[in-house]
Amino acid sequence: MTLLHNISRTLQRRRNSTWHALGYDTTVRAETPADYEAIASLTRSAFNNEAEVNLITALRQQATDCIALVAEQHGQLVGHILFSAATLDKAPQTRLMALAPMAVSNVLQHQGIGSALVRAGLEQCKKQGVAAVVVLGHPAYYPRFGFIPASRFTISCPWQAPDNAFMLLELTPGALKGKSGQVLYHPAFAAL
Repeated sequence: MTLLHNISRTLQRRRNSTWHALGYDTTVRAETPADYEAIASLTRSAFNNEAEVNLITALRQQATDCIALVAEQHGQLVGHILFSAATLDKAPQTRLMALAPMAVSNVLQHQGIGSALVRAGLEQCKKQGVAAVVVLGHPAYYPRFGFIPASRFTISCPWQAPDNAFMLLELTPGALKGKSGQVLYHPAFAAL
């Protein structure tokens, strides 16, 4: 490790310990209608457009089995994550969830908020008997939760994406054994 890397890690630890020492602990809970406006504002800011805001709204209106969670600090919404139902074209009985979108306040990134949201969402998916979760995301971020390229399961993305960016986490070991195909997302994703 370089000296610069060690200094950076020390500063990050101090920032995190100070953050928690000041009482800025994060609470993750299910979203409620009272959160919708704050979620839209947070998502708009994180993605710098309306597409993801429109996707969240469409999924709320059209999908019945979404998992939507928010992260709060002192009553302020600082993060949001959404999981929606998906399946495989060659194995439609296989219950998958798609993680998208996720947003964290721009000023609070790298504080563990996104990780708390992902972990809580995966736990909810597991409790609901979901076989696996797919995500099209940053290949350096999602592997920490156990995601691996979906191609290792011969499962493909419906859009052009780098192999290492379309990932999958099997929640029930062996649930995807002998299954393959392209992931079918909710039709609301077509508008992205």
